Amino acid sequence: MAALKTHFSQKLHMAFAVMLAITLVLSWYFFNSVQWFEHDIKRITIANTVLNGYRAVSMQTVRKIRLIEDSVTRGSISDLPQWHDNVRNIRVVVGGIRQALADENALGMLDNGNVELEVLDELEGLIETIIASGELIRIALEDQNIEEVTTEFSSLNYNGTAENFNDLMGAILTARARKLVEANTESISLAQYITGVLPLFMLTLVGFTALIAWLFSNSLTRSVNVLHHGAQAFTGGDLNHRIPELVEKEFSRLGEAFNQMARNLAEHRTGLRDSNVRLEAIVEERTRALKSSNETLAIVDENRRKLLADISHEFRTPLTVIRGEAEIALRGKVKSRAEYQETLTRIMDQSDQTTRLVDDLLFIARADAGEPRLKVRPVSVGSLLDPVCLDFKARAKQKKVGIEQAFEDENAVVMGDAGRLRQVFSILIDNALRYSNEGGKVEVGMERRDKVIIVTIRDYGIGLTKEETRQAFKRFFRGGQAQGHARGTGLGLPVAKAIVEAHKGSITLEGKSGEGAWARVVLPAEDRLKAVA
Repeated sequence: MAALKTHFSQKLHMAFAVMLAITLVLSWYFFNSVQWFEHDIKRITIANTVLNGYRAVSMQTVRKIRLIEDSVTRGSISDLPQWHDNVRNIRVVVGGIRQALADENALGMLDNGNVELEVLDELEGLIETIIASGELIRIALEDQNIEEVTTEFSSLNYNGTAENFNDLMGAILTARARKLVEANTESISLAQYITGVLPLFMLTLVGFTALIAWLFSNSLTRSVNVLHHGAQAFTGGDLNHRIPELVEKEFSRLGEAFNQMARNLAEHRTGLRDSNVRLEAIVEERTRALKSSNETLAIVDENRRKLLADISHEFRTPLTVIRGEAEIALRGKVKSRAEYQETLTRIMDQSDQTTRLVDDLLFIARADAGEPRLKVRPVSVGSLLDPVCLDFKARAKQKKVGIEQAFEDENAVVMGDAGRLRQVFSILIDNALRYSNEGGKVEVGMERRDKVIIVTIRDYGIGLTKEETRQAFKRFFRGGQAQGHARGTGLGLPVAKAIVEAHKGSITLEGKSGEGAWARVVLPAEDRLKAVA
């Protein structure tokens, strides 16, 4: 059966609460005991005050009686100040006794406060009677009235006043002495009770504290040992180890956190292993790609050398023609004006061809650098295709090739350079006518789809192989069939591609050998016609 889970902090709080309760009870006990002890001290002090007061009254009253007797025996009062001081002292002491009895009554020490006061009143009455008799005797002595002195003195002795005072005072002193003894006895009993119970309380508190310390130490040590063992297992690499559930919820949550950490680390280690596998695969793939790139770079380098050779060849031909024509014009006999004009015309044609070649190479270089230098404005695509097709119709008629136009949207507009776009369409239609067979046709189409304008130019001539299609847009590239079919520089399609991409469009070329080829130009369309080229 699984142990009931508890909160370690709750048990700790409960233990401290019990200890606090015991401490509070002990404090209350001592506080109450001190109050009772203080009460007993006050009781003893007041009882002593009252007893001493009665003793002082007894002594002063007896002294008063002796002063009267001495004065009667002498026949005169020898010390009158002492006579008056004695009376004043008796009355002061009686007042102190009365105040002390009032304090006793306030503390609840008198069982019958009225009886005590009645006894004091009776005693005070006897004292006042003795004082009054003494005053009469004093006056009689001053008047030398011996008869009255004798009569008053005899009355004081024989009417029982002094005897009653002695009897009452003896009873009071006996009762007060007994009461003081009782108060002392109760105080001693209370002190013995306190000193007897205090060790018991202290032993209980110490025992309970030791029990709590043992229980908590045992529980804490057990849980910490389990967690320590788990941490050592995780440190040693055993991530499959799991810390069991502990009784204390706090340690149980800590153990679960360790277990979750182990699971996460295991998953992370598995992920790292998988990542290493994937990384090795990626490295292998990148190695193959690098090898392929090296091969491609070798091809590019070869193409570069071929490009330089082609450029040299392309520039050499017109330059050779220009030089040859110039030499012919300068040698021999003087020629006619018509002959010189013919020679200069051929030189001009070759110069124009060279200029166009340089211009095309310069545009491609600028396009590669991101600076095509276009004169962008709204251009109607239909207004560009119509004149281009018209320009090539005479040449098409010579080759007995027809040019068919099919425009779905005559008002389709793009933002572009009209001259450069016209150059693109001229290059594509020129290529279509070059590689068309006699009696064939060239189809020029235009349509708008969503936000793009698509122009297609198709021929049914010699066509293209897959390898020629893949390399068609490389500079100075000309397929084997193209080289034998018509002359060219191999710059037309690269220039067309650079122009289209500078307009944020795309151009593709497809074909099949012997079945013709078709070019597809896609340009971003404008929403409405702003201007017409």
